[in-house]
Order: sequence, then structure tokens, then C-alpha cells
Amino acid sequence: MVPLDVPTQDRTTIWVPLLRRLTDEWSTWLVLKHPESAFTGSGDIDSAAPPESWAAIESTFCSWAAEQGLGSVISCPHAPGWLHLVALDPLGGRFYELDVNSRKLLLGSTFYQALDLLPLAMMDARGFRRVRPGAEGLLKLIHNGTRRGGRPNPEGLRVKRVRELMAADRTGMELASRLFGGSGGAILRGADACLAGEWDRTAMVLVELRFLARALLEPRSILWRLRFRVVKRRCVVLQTVFRDRRQPPADVAPWLAAVRRNHRVVAAVSVPARRALEDPDGSAQGIP
Repeated sequence: MVPLDVPTQDRTTIWVPLLRRLTDEWSTWLVLKHPESAFTGSGDIDSAAPPESWAAIESTFCSWAAEQGLGSVISCPHAPGWLHLVALDPLGGRFYELDVNSRKLLLGSTFYQALDLLPLAMMDARGFRRVRPGAEGLLKLIHNGTRRGGRPNPEGLRVKRVRELMAADRTGMELASRLFGGSGGAILRGADACLAGEWDRTAMVLVELRFLARALLEPRSILWRLRFRVVKRRCVVLQTVFRDRRQPPADVAPWLAAVRRNHRVVAAVSVPARRALEDPDGSAQGIP
């Protein structure tokens, strides 16, 4: 068990055992991006896995939280295509959050599903599976580095280290371009311009137009986006994630009571996580 006085700026020794265990247990699970922001205490672990593995991933997360001496574990399934797992920091800091994505949208249409990412995977030197750097950079180019209308977002490009990631792994970048379908050539032209310190707005507009056109054929995806906007305002956990940057209130008891009204909450003490999850009356889960 890792001592609870590990500085919040370095949570690596707490997080890595979970990532290694999930890698060993689920060949279809992987980390979507470099997890350093979570390791330093300010971010989350963004991962992907198909929905059929979510229950087991939740159980593993609960067991890990208990082993690490963390507080209550919250399971939030309210965001479409996402499972948010949260373990409270008993010292009152930002909580530990693992997000599991099954499907990613881009401009209202399906960009990729979890299994589509497996050809882009590699093993991190620390012993867990993650998307390779060039692929991560290309995905961040469209998600973080591009504004509507194909315009560049210099701040997103800088903060997300988009150029550095793409430059480090050309093969990964080319593999990820396959996720763009018929606009794969356009996204590579845009990426090459970005690497050269320029910007190919025409190429990025072509990518945008293709996904907007696909959205017309996927009304369900549009409904997913609308639903997410609604639940994001109503769900206590999602409010804390997106509005409060994963920082629960100082008086956590009332907040946790509100969370329990419509979330699964497991007391991550020495109780075996699987037994707690399977407890039929919910008493071991802290659910009224």
C-alpha cells in the first residue's frame, strides 16, 4: 500500500499499478494520451475500452482504490459513451479520475470506437498500453489544435504539444490518419503544414466538412451531443469534473450525499471491491 502522504504533485506510484493491471486484464483497454497531467495531480486518466468491459474495469478500479487507501469510489455513467470512475482523495485534494470512452464524436458524427484504436497502440516504458505519440498528436491536432472553420488554435497546439508528438512518430501519425476515412489525405496535409510551422486551412476545412456531412446520416450521434449538454449541467459529478476541475468542496459530506442519490458509491476501504459491487441490497456500496 502506497503511503497517503505521497505529494499530490507526484501520483505516479499510485496510478501506475492500476494502469498495468488494466493492461494485463483487458487487451482491448488502452490509455488515450500521455497521463502526466494525472500523475502530477491536476488531470485525469483518459482511456478507451468497449462497454462490455466496463463492469470489470470498475471492479478493478475499486480494488485498486482500496489497496491504495483512497476514499469512496464513485461510478458515473451519465455521459453518453463515457464511464467516469472517481476515487476520493482522503486528504481532501483533487480526486483520482479514470475516464473510459467507448466512442468518440467529431462534429456530430462518429470519429472512432474503442476497438478502432488498438492498431495505434504501443506499450509505455512504465508497463501499460497507450496510443502511440504520433497518433496522439494527430488526434489532438483536430480536437485541440483546430478551431471551427479550419482555423488554427495556437494555444491548443502549444499546451497539448501537438507538433512535438507528431514529429516524434511519423508512423503513428499515418496510422491514425486512417480514422479519418476519405479525409485521411487532407488531415496529413494539414499535419505536415503544422509541422512546417505553417497552416493549411483548406485541408482542415475539408476534414471538417466531411465529418459534418457524416453527421447528417447519424441522428443518434446528434442526440448524444444534446443529451451530454443536459446531463453535464444536472449531474453533480460531471459538474465537479468540468466546472470545478475535479476539486470537490472542502465539506465533502453534503456533496457525497448528493452524489449518492443517483450514482453507485463504493466505500473503498478494506472491503473486497467485487463483493461490494455485487451486494444485492447496496448496503456495502453506501447507497441509501
